[in-house]
Amino acid sequence: MPARNEAAATWRDNFQMGNYESRMGWQTCGSVNEPWASLNTFNTGWLKPVGERTGESENAWRWSGEKADAFSKIVDEMGTLPLGDPKVQELFNQAMTIWEEELPVIPITQAKKIIPFDTTYWTNWPTYDNQYIHPPTWWQHFHVILQNLQSTGAQ
Repeated sequence: MPARNEAAATWRDNFQMGNYESRMGWQTCGSVNEPWASLNTFNTGWLKPVGERTGESENAWRWSGEKADAFSKIVDEMGTLPLGDPKVQELFNQAMTIWEEELPVIPITQAKKIIPFDTTYWTNWPTYDNQYIHPPTWWQHFHVILQNLQSTGAQ
C-alpha cells in the first residue's frame, strides 16, 4: 500500500480498526509524570483483532506475542502500585528491556516545547520551579492551570 495523506477522521478510523501496514502518530504518550499509563497503551489485555475498533490508547498498534504478554504482565503489576513506589522503577526497567527488544513502534520524534507565560497580569503559571502540573494549555488539564492563576492586580 503506497503512502498517502488521509483526512483526520479516516486516519483515526484506519488506526483504530487496524487498517494499516505502517503509520505515524503520537499515541504512545499516556502520561507525563509516571510511566504506567504510557506503557499500558501497549498492554495485550487491550488486544482486539484487525477489523475490530480499539481506543487510541488501547493497544491500537496491536502488538502481540509471547514477549508482548510478558511485557503486559509487568505493566499490570506496575499498575497495582501507588505513585512513588520504588518498585515502579525496577518494573519499568524490565518492561522497557522487552519493549526495546521488540520495538513495537519506532520513536522518531520528540515534542519538546518552549511554553512562555506572561506574568504581567497573572502569576503561578507552571514553571521549572513550580511544577504543579504539565504546562501545555492545549491539553485537557488546562482547567487546573486556570484555577491556580493569581492576579497581579496590574491593569
